[in-house]
Amino acid sequence: MRRVSDLLRTPAGRRLTLVAGPWDAREVDSVVLVDEMRELAAAAPGALAILSRHAMRSCDVAGALRLAGGRGLAGIVLPGPSGTSPEMVEVARRERVALLAGASDHSLSDTVLGLSAAVRADPGLLLRRTREAIDGLGAMEGAGEDDILRAASASVGVAYQASGLAAPGANATVIRIGGRPDGYVCWDGEDPAAAIVAQVVATTLGRVRAAARETEAARERALLALLGARDGGAAARRARHAGVPVEGWHVAVFLRDPAAGVADAVLREVRRTAGATLPGLLGLGEATDLAAPPLVTRWQDGVLVVLTTDERTTARAPAEGPPGLGTDLGAGVGTCQAGPDGLRRTASQARAAAARAEAGQAVAFDRLGVHALLAELGGSESALMAARDLLAPLERLGALSAHAVPTLKAYLDCWGSRTRAAELLSLHPNAVAHRIRRIAETLDADLSDPQTRFALQLACHVVLDHDCLPGTTTPITSS
Repeated sequence: MRRVSDLLRTPAGRRLTLVAGPWDAREVDSVVLVDEMRELAAAAPGALAILSRHAMRSCDVAGALRLAGGRGLAGIVLPGPSGTSPEMVEVARRERVALLAGASDHSLSDTVLGLSAAVRADPGLLLRRTREAIDGLGAMEGAGEDDILRAASASVGVAYQASGLAAPGANATVIRIGGRPDGYVCWDGEDPAAAIVAQVVATTLGRVRAAARETEAARERALLALLGARDGGAAARRARHAGVPVEGWHVAVFLRDPAAGVADAVLREVRRTAGATLPGLLGLGEATDLAAPPLVTRWQDGVLVVLTTDERTTARAPAEGPPGLGTDLGAGVGTCQAGPDGLRRTASQARAAAARAEAGQAVAFDRLGVHALLAELGGSESALMAARDLLAPLERLGALSAHAVPTLKAYLDCWGSRTRAAELLSLHPNAVAHRIRRIAETLDADLSDPQTRFALQLACHVVLDHDCLPGTTTPITSS
């Protein structure tokens, strides 16, 4: 460990002169610049205090030595050459504080920086500071990122920051999750202890982020299971256990890319900004007014965001569509619904509204008018079960079964026109005719009967609005 006698042998310490007191009574743990005497009273034990000329104007040297001794300081450095007196010599000896004088031609900043670098380079002190910082981080199990960075900064004496990018030439160490980079821990200065502790901070933040993402992934899986479950009660219980806020009042927002599905970059941006932007845009208040953080997940052909509040509220659609996410997405906003069944219903409403939205436009479900009927039927468990039962025989069509429902829907939506349905499905009219013939035979249905056509058309809409291919987030296609 370094003492005052060791520092006097360093390049920065050679310009100092020992005036009074022992030069090896206490170990030097840090170097501080004192511009006001109250800062001397706040200095940490083991510090070497360098007084500025401003501090000297109101300084009684003997009193400062007594104060330093009571705080356990290692020494005091006065600016410029300094005389002495028997009282000062006696006080410095009794308080075991080294009294030093600096060179008049040397700046205080150079002295502080030089001595600080010498202290930090001491192997014993480096090891102790590093061990204390690491021990402190190890005791912060369950703490958040901000608390970890704050504690590490305080223990080492540097300001750590977590950043997505590291500036060229900056001190930075990478944060990894599952071996992949996920940001950086950055800091200033050339403190060796800071560099060692930064590695531990980065590892700790990686574990915290991995745990948080696994928890979020479990919530997303439970939410998707709830949305697609036939037994809503059992799925709701599992969702509660996973941390999904199924109680309360829910408002869903569905973002849909009509072209090719929402990209990963859009999903990350929605996750990053949903809590900060959507509550205010929807008229739900501030993010702090939510009962839980927003749930964001891929669902069918887009991204679903569920916001939960403690009280019923009226959501509105943003005036200019999904903000900050480009102009390619259409957005739908469901109505405020209560409980797990309400969560399923508002999600269905939001997706139905998004289907009516143009790119860059947001549509509220309560503005759909007559189109809201299909969405309401699709959100009904009994209607969905009836539609699935009606179309269940199509599963016997083998390779055609995956395309049977979209083909039947297109044919019925086009009023039985094979030519128009073929254009919609990018097929030859004869292929459409062949498919429809097999579908009608399998369903044992008379497609010339108006009621049969209506029932099948409604069933196709209900099923396709809800069902995805198993194990995917892609809706059943028609080709």
